Amino acid sequence: MIFTPEETRYILQKNVTDQAFGFGFWSHPTPPSYHPIRGSSIETFQKCLANGSYTSEDLVRTFLVRIAEVNDRTHAVVEINPDALGIARALDREREVSGPKSLLHGIPILVKDSISAHGMNNTAGSYCLAGAKTKNEASMTVRLRQARAIILEKSNMSQWDNGRSSADNASNGWSSWGGQAYGVYTLQQDLCRSSSGSATAMAMGLAVATIGVETVGSITYPAMESNIVSIKPTAEPVAKDNVIVAKSRRAVGPMTSTIKDTAILLTFMAGKSKLDTVTKLVPFKKMPDYAKSCNRNALRNARIGIPRNGLNNPIGVNINMAAIMKAFGDAALLMQKNGATIVENANYPAYDDVYSKAPQAIYGPSEYGLDIAKFFKELSINPKNIHSIKDMIECTKPNPLEEYPSHNIAVFENVEKALRFNSPEVAAASKQMKYLGAEGGIDGALEAVTADALILPSVICSDIPGFAGHLTITVPMGFLPPGTPVTKKSEGRSDR
Repeated sequence: MIFTPEETRYILQKNVTDQAFGFGFWSHPTPPSYHPIRGSSIETFQKCLANGSYTSEDLVRTFLVRIAEVNDRTHAVVEINPDALGIARALDREREVSGPKSLLHGIPILVKDSISAHGMNNTAGSYCLAGAKTKNEASMTVRLRQARAIILEKSNMSQWDNGRSSADNASNGWSSWGGQAYGVYTLQQDLCRSSSGSATAMAMGLAVATIGVETVGSITYPAMESNIVSIKPTAEPVAKDNVIVAKSRRAVGPMTSTIKDTAILLTFMAGKSKLDTVTKLVPFKKMPDYAKSCNRNALRNARIGIPRNGLNNPIGVNINMAAIMKAFGDAALLMQKNGATIVENANYPAYDDVYSKAPQAIYGPSEYGLDIAKFFKELSINPKNIHSIKDMIECTKPNPLEEYPSHNIAVFENVEKALRFNSPEVAAASKQMKYLGAEGGIDGALEAVTADALILPSVICSDIPGFAGHLTITVPMGFLPPGTPVTKKSEGRSDR
């Protein structure tokens, strides 16, 4: 946890305690009735900022205290923006003089520690990048600042986006830089993928909204485990420059309390960037206002498919599958009551090949090595002089803070000996992955039954969208029944 001296003094002098997620600081003598900071919408915060109930500075100070209260148990936040209070004051003055510039004006937001934000470290969870600086701030971060959002903090994550240790050794949410991030619903809860800190921060009310990064499941699974809303968009709308590691299928997406908040945030995050050529594929001169699509009649006449063969995902087998499927059935029925037609057996055409062919085992390491080298070239300050996977290995192994060999470097070693990215084998694997995700996956299923969208429980849905870089939306589906046993994993984390 990193606090500036001013922030530390303020917390110690005020000696505040948790006020049931209420606001602890006020710039006027009489506090109004508060609303929860956890679960409240962006529009609710903006309404209170507009009517003078509190200021953006009040918000920042409250979130700082909330972080201090809970972060030693969850390890969700790894760094505070040292300029956050000054930025909040400036945005409060701007609001007084000329009004808010957008729905994000003065709204504190957290970004994952793989997204470059000037004034803070961008470590991907490793001491090897401590103190390193990129030449440019991530385009997505710049867009949020232009909308007058406050980049308040950085979130913990699985080190190198689970790109260091083998699957049987990796610990979801662990990084040497931030420690072991946990969820909020059981003691030492495992959040399943790399955007763990962003999900926990959202669930605990440590920011108004948070940002995660995903290739396969890294936003979707933590959002599911944290009972929050998320959107993993396609690769094109949100620029991925100065994001570690900007793979072709990777996407940057919002994690919030409501569908409308994710739409609002995505509207401001998205847009073309000269630093990410993929964004040229966006077909709009001006990005649409996604929040306008959020209405109660949106499901009328929609055809929603259920790929029943996707329920046989061998990775997604869960001891609580009966309860999950009961909740899933109730959710499908609710969609039907709101005007949707549920189409059964909207099956993936090539589903049997998804786990037997495993082209990602060839393509993934090759692309990883290429992209990480590109990122290192963008560093203006590189204290550890890291330029390649080999350098990452040489930096990691002797540093006791990196906890090697208890956390192995099997992924690094696989990347080091991976096939060249321009090899025929990698090209073939890339083609097969896109097929399994698109024509043999989602596109093929949609076309076969003329459906508008597919639905599955989040626990088994992320692999195929990840292959083709397709969009995934996660929404809460309730809770497991009372008395559901908590199981412990070998690393000591909890699962349910």
